[in-house]
Amino acid sequence: MPPRFLSRLLAPGLLVALLGAPAFAQTPAPAACAPGTSALPALERSGQLAEAEAEAANVPNGEGKLFRVERAGVAPSFLFGTMHLTDPRVLTLPPPAKAAFEAASGLVIETTDVLDPTIMATALLSRPDLTTLPAGQTLETLVPPDEMKQLAPQLEKRAMPLAAVQTLQPWFLATQLLVAPCEAARMKEGAKVLDLALAQDAKDSGKPVEGLEKATEQLEALASMPLDLQVDNLAATLDLVDELPDLFETMTDLYLSGRIALIEPATSALAPAGTDEARSIEVTQRFDEAVVDRRNAVMSERLQPLLTKGGLFVAVGALHLPGETGLVESLRRTGWTVTRAD
Repeated sequence: MPPRFLSRLLAPGLLVALLGAPAFAQTPAPAACAPGTSALPALERSGQLAEAEAEAANVPNGEGKLFRVERAGVAPSFLFGTMHLTDPRVLTLPPPAKAAFEAASGLVIETTDVLDPTIMATALLSRPDLTTLPAGQTLETLVPPDEMKQLAPQLEKRAMPLAAVQTLQPWFLATQLLVAPCEAARMKEGAKVLDLALAQDAKDSGKPVEGLEKATEQLEALASMPLDLQVDNLAATLDLVDELPDLFETMTDLYLSGRIALIEPATSALAPAGTDEARSIEVTQRFDEAVVDRRNAVMSERLQPLLTKGGLFVAVGALHLPGETGLVESLRRTGWTVTRAD
């Protein structure tokens, strides 16, 4: 799961990118933030980058973060792929995207629920089945003892003592672990992820902000992973904790250059999606179905009536754009003309 769960920063949900914030609010920020090192040069030397590039080349619309969406009689809108991070490089919109955002009549993001703490709290409390384990089960009954020994100290570092989280589902805990130190420090200082920064800017300039999903829908997508796979993925996540800065830097490097379809094969070359190859394949398939493909279909359906208004800036995780089920192809199939604008 790690590469795919890391990819949540581009696709699976704005809500999930923020779930770690409450824990980090109680955790002392590092005295100095040490950014990671992009693994792309090393992957190139090993030949793995060429293999990943060949895979990415087969993905429709695999390059580009900004697309123009238009139809006769309707003012053009723009579709922009985000990365759910507070990294200043990510927060700085490329000039074409900045111009499109400033000229837009309104903003559309994945979910506006994240803008209201009360709605967020209600979403989490109203569906405990999505974040807590079934009655009678605990982490200690599900997670092997050796992995529990690794898990406990990592949670302690995040102000989440094991006794307080024994009944939380493994997927939820994985979101707490998959936040790099620099990101944790910026969150503690109040920095917003790109999507929320855009929403704040839109509100400040009087532009309406609309959403495509509810917070509970994003939670349902992530909680749909069977518990046995969640446990396996949590184990793989623990093995990645020390590598997070480099993984984040590699993803950010590719995102900034617009090589979106290359992110998944490149990160998969660095770390497995599960504890063995069979598990990795199963996790990837389950993840794609529930967290990417199904949500792509829902977002596309809900986005189209909004696009008829014209002049919108639509900002969603970048991994929702490429591929046969991605928003770019989906909108084309329903009669919209979609072209790269960056």
